[in-house]
Amino acid sequence: MDKSYVAITESINRGIVELRQAAPDALARLGAMARGALAPGALSELHKELMALAIGVAGHCDGCIGFHAKALVRLHATRAQVM
Repeated sequence: MDKSYVAITESINRGIVELRQAAPDALARLGAMARGALAPGALSELHKELMALAIGVAGHCDGCIGFHAKALVRLHATRAQVM
């Protein structure tokens, strides 16, 4: 079965918009936590996203796979790094 990760992430984003309207403080804090977790430190953002993608694959989470793959494209991850 083919999956459209673009469609999956767009659908999740629509839900996030609704959640942000219903609970703006909670979503702002969640966003701050995510930014903090991905900030460069002992590991780069690229390495953190690679690990997050692996966790998404292991957990069979289509949304996680889609969002972390998109982030890895933005970070210019090579095919070899992702594999």
